[in-house]
Amino acid sequence: MRKNLESDSIPREVITYFEELRVRLAFRMSVVFLCIFSILSYTRYFESMESFSMMAVATIICAICLLIMKWNNKNYLLVFYIYSICGYIIIAFSLMVYHSRIHLVDVLWLMTVVFLAFFTLGRKLGFIMLFLSIVVIGIFIFSYLNNQILQLKELTIYQKISLLVELIGAFSINFYMFYLFLTLNSYSQTKLLESYGQVKDQNTKILLQNEEKTMLVREIHHRVKNNLQIVVSLLRMQSQEVDNPEFRGLFQESINRIMAMSMIHQKLYQNDNLSQIRIGDYLDELIHEIMNLSFSEQSVRYEIKTEVGKIGLKTLIPVGLLVNELVSNSLKHAFEDRSKARIRIEIQREGESRLRIKYSDNGVWKPQVGNSSFGLILIDTLIEQLEGTKEVLQEENGTTYSISVLNLEERDILA
Repeated sequence: MRKNLESDSIPREVITYFEELRVRLAFRMSVVFLCIFSILSYTRYFESMESFSMMAVATIICAICLLIMKWNNKNYLLVFYIYSICGYIIIAFSLMVYHSRIHLVDVLWLMTVVFLAFFTLGRKLGFIMLFLSIVVIGIFIFSYLNNQILQLKELTIYQKISLLVELIGAFSINFYMFYLFLTLNSYSQTKLLESYGQVKDQNTKILLQNEEKTMLVREIHHRVKNNLQIVVSLLRMQSQEVDNPEFRGLFQESINRIMAMSMIHQKLYQNDNLSQIRIGDYLDELIHEIMNLSFSEQSVRYEIKTEVGKIGLKTLIPVGLLVNELVSNSLKHAFEDRSKARIRIEIQREGESRLRIKYSDNGVWKPQVGNSSFGLILIDTLIEQLEGTKEVLQEENGTTYSISVLNLEERDILA
């Protein structure tokens, strides 16, 4: 219990309450014990010297503990240790040695010692005192009880008074500790209800804050998407004034790249999860949009197969741009002589934080004249951004890109 009170998670008010409760218990027990054992010392003086000497020792111990509490009440733990250890020794000695008197109250005193250890010094010491008390009682019953029964005589008036005082004292102390336990339990319930109310209020505030932040993030994604759409509209309007087909194609490539990013923000503000998107659904919509905007009248079938569910924004934007460039290059350079054009995309997990993207078409890419196109340079740049590698295989029946990239969100989680 002492270690529990030192926990940082317990409010200072509760710790102070427990400290005050123990100080009050130590002081009041010392006063009560001193009064009880002083009376018992007087009554035992007329009974026998051995009983008187034992009660006198107990009285002296109680007086010392009371002086300790008067001198500095912060030493209450020392007082509890004295009462627990010395009390057990005195009771055990009485059970084992003094057989000429009845030990009716000793079991109650042992119970007091156990309760006191549990309540003030912790469960560990409480269990030790409980085990030792059971051992002492067992030894007394099996080794000394019969001998004591043979030695017992009728009680004198002083012995009856002494027994009555001792019983009243033992019952009073045990009842007082039980009362303190009920008080502590009531206090704990009150604090628990207060804490529950505070946690409930905090949860309500957090939920409201989360709803506000969610609405704010949705609004941000919505506005970003709208701004990108405005840029797309401006580029389309500008492209209408260009007569050169090559320049119009450059405009369209820029529009496709902006659309790839715009669709991500559109899906994010429409999605329940504001940080991740299903990559399969996104790529399907992206490729469909690219083909609708393509100048080519050729029908191209595409297939997307993925074992990856959702990925985060940090990885999805470069992957979307990467797929946009690959699809655009296929439509632009690969399908002039193909009657049944087909594109296939496979995405697989590779290790704990990497993705394997396999892009293939059944066309033959036209050889590049001069320097590499901007699209191919952008593909290499995006792969480098994702700390990836690529392999390109060109055959008569098609071209295949095998790309290994890093899933940046999973990398951050693992880190």
